[in-house]
Amino acid sequence: MAKKETVGRTLGVVVGLCLVCAIVVATASVQLRPLQKASKDADIQRNILLVSGFGEVEDVASTFAKNIEPRVINIETGEFVEEDAATFDFEATKYDAKRSFKLDKADDKAGVQRMTSNSPVYFARNEAGTIQTIVLPIQGYGLWGIMYGFLALEADGQTVKSINFYKHNETPGLGGEIQNPKWTAMFEGKSLPLDIVKSGAEGNQHKVDGLSGATLTSNGVDNTVDFWTSDKAFGPFLAKVRKGELN
Repeated sequence: MAKKETVGRTLGVVVGLCLVCAIVVATASVQLRPLQKASKDADIQRNILLVSGFGEVEDVASTFAKNIEPRVINIETGEFVEEDAATFDFEATKYDAKRSFKLDKADDKAGVQRMTSNSPVYFARNEAGTIQTIVLPIQGYGLWGIMYGFLALEADGQTVKSINFYKHNETPGLGGEIQNPKWTAMFEGKSLPLDIVKSGAEGNQHKVDGLSGATLTSNGVDNTVDFWTSDKAFGPFLAKVRKGELN
């Protein structure tokens, strides 16, 4: 009898401990969620500032608020829509069936499978309020997974200012070099459409040399930029930019 009581008490302690741990973990998760979101938002803002040419800044939030204007556009029409760009979660919205759609394989050059019906875009303005840079969020499949980044264009909607991949799983030292400033600097001043090639891009306004030893990652970047600047994505919006129809 004593043995049964001992087993019962042991099981009771184990179950009780599991319940307490579950409550602690759930509580911590709920309490940390706002901090996690704030950290994610700050990282997004920091990368938008970087690709816009502001460099590393101490006060990300105030610098972003002062210099960057977030807007939301409809992908199909390229028109601005009334939606809060500040709270737009690009990754989460992609899997919301009401706010996104599945791409046909023939159209899905970047390998993203789904894309949002609307998308944020970002305008960097100077002190006079003139648009200097247009930043587009882009994503595409590399060697090991989806690469998330930003493509910055000059106000003409045609000339590349910078590119920045802030989240990816590419191999360090190989595909991971998509974050190397020496490589991303090759995009500066190039014109759309871009073509990433094995070699021989020097002097060509539409070509960039690929990463050595990382052909699949380079192809992924090529497909990503090509897709997001095409008529299937930001093409209609960029067409309006080039016609001077920003408002």
